[in-house]
Formats: sequence, C-alpha cells, structure tokens
Amino acid sequence: MSRIPDMSAGTGGRGRKVRALLLLTIAWATVAAPAPYLPAADDTVLEQVAARSDLDRLEPLRRRVQANPRDLAATLQLAQSLLELGRAAGDPRFTAYAESTLLPWMAATPIPEPVLVLQATALQNQHQFPAAMALLDRAMQLNPGDPQVWLTRATIFSLRNDVGNARRACARLARTADVLVALTCLSGIDSRNGRLGTSYMTLRQVYADDERLPAALRVWTLTQLADMAERLGDDDAAQRYFRSALRVAPADSFSLAAYADLLIRAARYREAIDLLRGREAQDNLLLRLAIAGHRLQSAAGAHWAQLYADRIAAAQRDGDTVHIREQARFALEVQQDAPRALALAEQNWSSQREPADLRIYWRAARAAGAAAHETVLRQWLSATHYEDATLELPARTPAASLARVARQ
Repeated sequence: MSRIPDMSAGTGGRGRKVRALLLLTIAWATVAAPAPYLPAADDTVLEQVAARSDLDRLEPLRRRVQANPRDLAATLQLAQSLLELGRAAGDPRFTAYAESTLLPWMAATPIPEPVLVLQATALQNQHQFPAAMALLDRAMQLNPGDPQVWLTRATIFSLRNDVGNARRACARLARTADVLVALTCLSGIDSRNGRLGTSYMTLRQVYADDERLPAALRVWTLTQLADMAERLGDDDAAQRYFRSALRVAPADSFSLAAYADLLIRAARYREAIDLLRGREAQDNLLLRLAIAGHRLQSAAGAHWAQLYADRIAAAQRDGDTVHIREQARFALEVQQDAPRALALAEQNWSSQREPADLRIYWRAARAAGAAAHETVLRQWLSATHYEDATLELPARTPAASLARVARQ
C-alpha cells in the first residue's frame, strides 16, 4: 500500500460492506487471540495489539455516529481515523470498517465531496484504481481546490508510473496545499524517472524536520528521503531517515517494513527481527519476520512462515488479491518457489510499478532464469531511466556520481 498523508488537517496552519460492518462491531467487542505458540523464553513478546486502545479511543465517536447517522462531520472523522489506523497498522480490515462507516452517505443524493474522497482512498488502498479515479473525478468537479483529491490522484498515477499526469497532480498541490507537500510529491515521481540524485538533493536541502509540521507529512517526507538514499546506494543515510520517521511514528507499518527490508538486504536479520518482533498481527511485518527467521533457520522463523502461509490461504479463500507482491516475496524468499514467485510478480506488475514491485519482479525473473521477463524489465528501465543501487544492474555513471555527491 502506498502512503497517502492526510491533508485535511493542513500543514501547520496551511454482500462486502455489510460483512465489514459486522466485523467492525465485533472488533470493538473483542481482540483475536494469537495462534498457539511456545516461545523460547518467558519474556518473549508474542504480539502487540495496539488496535484495542485505538478502537477504545474512537468509541465515543462511533457512538455519536451510531446515534445520528446523518452527522456528516462525525462520520468523516470516524472514517478518516479508521483509514489512518489501517494505514499505520497495515491492516486492511480498517479500510473495510471505514467503507462501512461511509456506506449510508454513498447512497445520498448528491454524495458529499469529502465522502467521495475518503471512499476513493479506501478503494485505492484495495488497488481498485479505476473505481477510485472515477470517484476522484467527481470530487474534483465539486471541489477542485481539495488537496486530498490531487494527492490521491498523484499517488494512483505514480503507482502506474504515469509520469505526466502524476507530475501535473503534484504541481496542483503547490496551489491547494503546501510547497513542501508538492515538492515531496514531485520528488517521488522524478526520482523514479531519471532524476534520482537531483530529486534527493533538492528535497534534502529543502526539508527541515520540524515538530510543528503534521506527523503524517514528516513521516511521508522522511520515508521518501530514505527510499531515495537507498536507491542511490547510501544505506547509512537511508537508515537515519527511517529511524527519524519511526521516532515520529513508532508504529508506522510502512516505515517499519521499509526499514526491515533494508536490514534484511544487508543480512542484518536479527536486527530486523528485533525491530518487528511482536507485530505479527500485521501481514506485511509478519512477512519480513518470516524472511529474516528463514535466513537464520530458526524455529521462530518456521512459525512465522506457517502463520503467513495460513494468511495467504485465508486471503485466497476470500478472493483477496491486494497483497500479491508480498505473496511473491514469500514464494521466492521463504518457499524458494521461483516459478510461482515470477507468476505472482508479473501479475502484480500489471497493476502497479513502484520500486518494490520492480525489485520482486526482477529478482523472481533472475531466479527463474526467465530471460524474456528480464528483457521486458530492461526495456522498461531503459525507457524510464530508473536508477536503483539495490538491483543487480550494470553501474550507471550518473547515479554513481550523484550518490557520491549526496554522501558529502
């Protein structure tokens, strides 16, 4: 899932939905117990269940919406909070809870513009990009000055690497949101299309971590900088940015997963496990635990791998195809099934093309000895001028020189 920070708070002064509604009611009443597992030590943390306290915090708001379903302000606040919980925890159930909250308003005539935007965000989280874009088009007609519309549009275009439309959407943010928001948005796009070094240096020079900035904006910008530094080959800088992001939002699932990927790539498996231990409830973090544990050939790793395999089976029973990229990584890095990993990675590549999507597709193709797939990716790399030091590619002189400058 791509990160979409909430712009609603400004920048420092500037047969499925019904089931989801039932699940939301259950979630407020109980927390699922972890699978039986005997830890190696009595003080081992089995799982951190942050959702319980978060749901408790939202309980008064939920009761307010339940008592008055026509309270639009409360409905929007509850749906937005649920989406933020799902984004931070990497838990798709909260997206379904948010959709259930919005459901009565989606039947209204006309549908309020903020409802369209939040519903589009929920659909984007589920990789239903055409449906999300259709709602954003309607929202844009109602309120062309809403920055969340343009940021969500930019995110979807970026996922598809539709550079022209993504840049235009980012540019609108300079007028509707904030220059830093627009610059972070543009830098992310340009860094994947031949301007990695310059995008990184520009954003690094402009950004000053300030506690007065909204936390979501700080974490978004810091993780963008970390991603660029990593692709430039500067793991030390990337690590500093990831740690800064986690100081702002210690439980942010996106930052935890990305930092764990860096640690795993550097064969720092125990550090990755220490970072994520106890967060098995989040599928994307459980995957990293399974990979790191597998590399160490540990009993805990086998346990995590079985948990993740069970969740894949459950997702397949539900027809959930959102996390195909993660399933491809599991097939390649834990199950060591390169043909299956390649099939999943190719399927994922057809819908989104972020750095993580490219990495798993490239590595699965190489592991499977699939020269035709490697050729397809090399042609894409040549056309986009994409640069990434984490890939086993011939050195590109511009990126190498810019990486040296960036480390100075």
